[in-house]
Amino acid sequence: MLTKRIVDTFNNFVEYYEKWYEEPLGRYVVQTETLALLHLLPKKGIGIEVGCGTGVFAKEIMKRTDVENVICLDPAFYMLRRAQRKGLDCVNAIITPSPIRENSIDFAFMITVLEFLVDPLRDLLSIRNLLKEERPFVLMFINKESIWGRLYQELAMKGEPILSLAKFYSLEDVLSLLKNAGYIVTELIGILDFPPDKVPDVEPYIIEKNVRECGAIFVKAFPLIVTR
Repeated sequence: MLTKRIVDTFNNFVEYYEKWYEEPLGRYVVQTETLALLHLLPKKGIGIEVGCGTGVFAKEIMKRTDVENVICLDPAFYMLRRAQRKGLDCVNAIITPSPIRENSIDFAFMITVLEFLVDPLRDLLSIRNLLKEERPFVLMFINKESIWGRLYQELAMKGEPILSLAKFYSLEDVLSLLKNAGYIVTELIGILDFPPDKVPDVEPYIIEKNVRECGAIFVKAFPLIVTR
């Protein structure tokens, strides 16, 4: 669930959002994030991206796998309109209450959305209910204890319009949230272990060990199966 203020802010910064991904650092970051998603997500089935923005990642997953469809869910209409122009199936809604039938999705993912949720535990529960049995959820968050996280927090304090609306989390915070929402974490991947003021001169890469210093962390989790 997001507040009207957050939704309005994202609607007002569609051009800013899209142009950042066209800059050298933005292109490198999206390539790295896509690499991590491709490593963690299934290559087939029907998925949902919660808080898809302009559909950057859903488009890449559709293009580079045999996934049947990635449903793009976002409450920001103008963001979603850009995703629709990319040929993606879009739903203009919040995740709680969910507009998608329970136990109908093969995978779900969420990229830098947790930071803007008013009630993250409730929304993580909603996502869990969408998933079929033993199907994964992948979440990426900005690590507040990293150099990237510290920079973003400084920018937020200075009034950066989007970051000032965010709440930043540590790895322990996120693991606790997922546990309380009924997930079992199976894998962690880190990205962005370099300073945020430079573009590396190597191909995009992911980090599978010692992720705690990384600027962003991907968490792969599965709904806990309750036996009676």
